[in-house]
Amino acid sequence: MRPKNILILLAVMFLTLGLAGNVRAETGPGIRIDGELHQVEPPPQIVENRAMVPIRFVIEDEALQGQVYWDESLQKVAMDVRGQYIEFFIGDNEAKVDGQVKYFDAAPYIYEDRTYIPLRFLAENLGAVVGWKAEEQEVVIDFQYRPEVFAYYYYTRGSELQKNLHLFTDIAFRWFQTNPEGELFYEYEDDYDQILQMVRQKGIRTHASVVLMNKDPVHRLLSSPKSRALLIGNLLDEVQKSNYDGVNIDFELMDYRDASLFTSFLQELKTALGDDKMLSVAVYARTGKETWLTPYQYKKIGQIADRVVVMAYDYSYTTSKPGPVAPLWWVKETADFMISNMPREKVLLGMPTYGYNWSPGSNAVTVTASKLAEIESRYEVEEFFDQDSMSPYYIYYDEKGGRHEIWMENEQSLNEKWTVALENRLGGISFWRIGNGFDDLYRVLDKNLSR
Repeated sequence: MRPKNILILLAVMFLTLGLAGNVRAETGPGIRIDGELHQVEPPPQIVENRAMVPIRFVIEDEALQGQVYWDESLQKVAMDVRGQYIEFFIGDNEAKVDGQVKYFDAAPYIYEDRTYIPLRFLAENLGAVVGWKAEEQEVVIDFQYRPEVFAYYYYTRGSELQKNLHLFTDIAFRWFQTNPEGELFYEYEDDYDQILQMVRQKGIRTHASVVLMNKDPVHRLLSSPKSRALLIGNLLDEVQKSNYDGVNIDFELMDYRDASLFTSFLQELKTALGDDKMLSVAVYARTGKETWLTPYQYKKIGQIADRVVVMAYDYSYTTSKPGPVAPLWWVKETADFMISNMPREKVLLGMPTYGYNWSPGSNAVTVTASKLAEIESRYEVEEFFDQDSMSPYYIYYDEKGGRHEIWMENEQSLNEKWTVALENRLGGISFWRIGNGFDDLYRVLDKNLSR
């Protein structure tokens, strides 16, 4: 695969590789396909934060076993891989996949007689899901695994829901509340039927999500067989009336002494729902090293529920000192604990789309993407990234000289958490919530999912 014009080749190389300053060429990143580490010779390269692989990888790797055709006069490459026909030109960002125009995020190039292409582009257009493990410098590719994206809908306005429907498999509509008597009512007004119809047209499963908070109300509900039965009956009526695919239970701040009562309630609810309707349950994250007593019997809940949403966030909370909302090491330990207590395919790894703003002498306040943008427009904000927790944070001073520290997520930190779900083959991910305007998560899903 030698171009005729060596000067053009050198120009392309220097422009693309940035005089080799952006290339990691000693061993290259690792490539893990369907859980197995694959050797690539010559090794992959990192160019402008993109993993580039030689075309030879496409031909020789057992997971791909494609055919490659080279037209030297046109500098054109064509590939027939896993039922897809891909063609492109060296140095050009445009490609065709089965006749449809697609675009590389890094143009193909030739280096030491080898043609390199972006691995992500190749994998995603062959129907794989992709992740990146920064610490291990590995690309994770899975052709068999299809993670669910279970999103919570709550007080959502504007176009965020409609713009991102293609990313969701499930939506839990958190517009229901209950009380200690087991009554069920809407928390706020919305276009319920219209929204459900729009979502279902995209093939997305819908879940009636009900919330109850704090020890006393939850205890009064769970300790009364009559109240539990009334709530279950009300939920069944709502499921049948609006044809929900399932029910999502979000009971929080419970007393640990009510753990067995909560489990019994879930068993009663699942028995009433039957196999045709899904039961999902939100639980606090846990690594198994904690000393605090929990109201969640994880093993038993994993036996009863169809999906378990693990709220793997709020590691640092409003009343704590400044710190990461979801440090990566903690998220990994949480995933390990969950899959040791229940089938991994039931676990949905929760991701935060918000953060906290700490200032001296007061509790932290919640920060969304729009609020952060507002702060950045008013103050001189410095951005940092903590490698230990793989989390971004921001520091600024207000008009009175008060120091503020904001910790939240960004595309890089969320991509690491996505890879935790991918590597562990969890049921998928969940997040709170649609409506926060946090585009970083949507970019992660857009890049990593092939639908």
